[in-house]
Amino acid sequence: MTAEFRGDCRKMEITPKDSVNIEAYVNQVQDKDKVDAASEQPEKQQVKADTVELSDLGKKVQEAHSQLESIPDIREDKVAELKARVENGTYEVDAEKVADKMLKDALLNDLT
Repeated sequence: MTAEFRGDCRKMEITPKDSVNIEAYVNQVQDKDKVDAASEQPEKQQVKADTVELSDLGKKVQEAHSQLESIPDIREDKVAELKARVENGTYEVDAEKVADKMLKDALLNDLT
C-alpha cells in the first residue's frame, strides 16, 4: 500500500500496491464456519454395547447369592418357638453341649 499527500490539505489517500485477495480471507472464514458447524453435530457412529458372559461356575455363584439374599436374617419361626418355650418354662439348656461348643470354638481360634 502506498500513501499520497495532495497539496496543503494533507489528505491521505491509500491505494493498494497490489490487489488484495479478499476472496481467500472470505473462503477461509467460510471454511472455518463449516468445520465449526460439523463439529457441533453429533457423529453418527454405531455405539457397541459392552457384553458380559458368565461361566457355568459364575452362574452357579450368582444363583447361590440370589438364594441367600432371599433367606431372612432372622428366622422368625425359630425365634417365636424359643420365646414361647422360655415363657412357658420348658426351655432347657444342655450345659454339656454349650461347654463342648465353647471349647471347640476356642481350639479353632487358636489354630487360626
